[in-house]
Amino acid sequence: MIVLIPSNHTAMPEIFGSNEGQIATDPRGAQRTLRGPGSGYVTVIAGMCFRAAFQAALTILLARLLGRADYGALVVVGGIAGLFSILAGLGASALHLRDTAIAPDAWRDSFVAHHASIWKTQPILLASAVLVAWLVAREEVGWLSLLLLIFGDLLGAPASDLLVRSCQGRERYGRMALAMCALPLTRVLLVTPVAMTSDFVSLQSWSLLSFLSGAAIAAVAAGMAMSVKNDNLIGRKYSRDSFSGLGFSMTAASARIHADADKAIIAKLSSFGAAGEYSLAYRMMDVLLLPINGLIEWSMRALFRHGRGGIAVSLRALWRRWLILLSLALGACVAAYALAPFLPAIFGEQFQDAVLMGRWLALLPLTTACWVMLRSIVATAGHQKFVGVVELIGASVSILLGIVLVLQYGWRGAVVATYGTHIAMSLAVIGGAILKLRHPPEQ
Repeated sequence: MIVLIPSNHTAMPEIFGSNEGQIATDPRGAQRTLRGPGSGYVTVIAGMCFRAAFQAALTILLARLLGRADYGALVVVGGIAGLFSILAGLGASALHLRDTAIAPDAWRDSFVAHHASIWKTQPILLASAVLVAWLVAREEVGWLSLLLLIFGDLLGAPASDLLVRSCQGRERYGRMALAMCALPLTRVLLVTPVAMTSDFVSLQSWSLLSFLSGAAIAAVAAGMAMSVKNDNLIGRKYSRDSFSGLGFSMTAASARIHADADKAIIAKLSSFGAAGEYSLAYRMMDVLLLPINGLIEWSMRALFRHGRGGIAVSLRALWRRWLILLSLALGACVAAYALAPFLPAIFGEQFQDAVLMGRWLALLPLTTACWVMLRSIVATAGHQKFVGVVELIGASVSILLGIVLVLQYGWRGAVVATYGTHIAMSLAVIGGAILKLRHPPEQ
């Protein structure tokens, strides 16, 4: 466990200098009201909205420029890269957030340590991602393009996430919003001039632009690590429990794991065109999930702090947020069903099947919100290893179930597998949480 935690709770106000998420040590402290939207929620939501806008612009450009088959191949390779990028540093970004949330003054040493841990895992992750992508998409994507796409995502995504978490842990929400937008904005700025000056953007040209943007973000993170590195380290010890970090890593990427696995399965067992359309329907869900994900992101710092007192303390402190979260999820379900018919008008008339896919996925905001809420509460209360095990089992079952159901029912089977996995994991975490309520967080 992190040794930066003060030995007595009375010192916490001096260290944290903020009331958000502060664990009360007396009855009056328990009544404290967390700061409102002005403290960061609006800023985080704004950042996520801008990031979604840049991602949507990039998706529209690439879908229209590449066409149904090449775009499908692109999202499959990108999905595979995403599956491996979440393992970079074995949860280094989440552990850095936890370190910084508990002791903001120590963020520099923590950033350097966790940035180094990301690079230690990169060789095996790059090699594994390239191998899997080659097995799935070798007939659709050339070797050079495949390598550039994989390297671009595995370099850029972990570096971007580390920058975001570093700002989040220090409550620098404006900088956090900028860090969120950096990678998709860079890619939009790179591809737009090419699209304007050429009638045809190939998968090969985009793979080079993707690599350059990912390498640029990785260079920014490396430069930051070098600039804040302190040669006179104070001997601090950080969370390097690999299983603990892996638990946070898996819980931070559940939705992406299931979605990206589905795309690869649909591409391999059905067609790359169908995988591309499925990806576009999922993109609509990503947009509708923005308020939900924003509320979770804004609450993470408070969750880590309240979670030190256990699951019950965390639930009592933040239960109003979870009611709001579920209300937002129900509204997103209705919006998803109503907006699905507009997908071909946005991405191109060749993507007609995305309408039906979008309506089948209309319940995804609700199942995702329930799962993300439950895993966040339990994981930040010190039971991240348990949640990580549930996540690993759920991801494996989702892939196996997806293969079986896609073989029988096509992309509809992937939707059913996703719903079933979300429900099963939620029930497993609820059952585990009930059993663990009597036990203190893991030390």
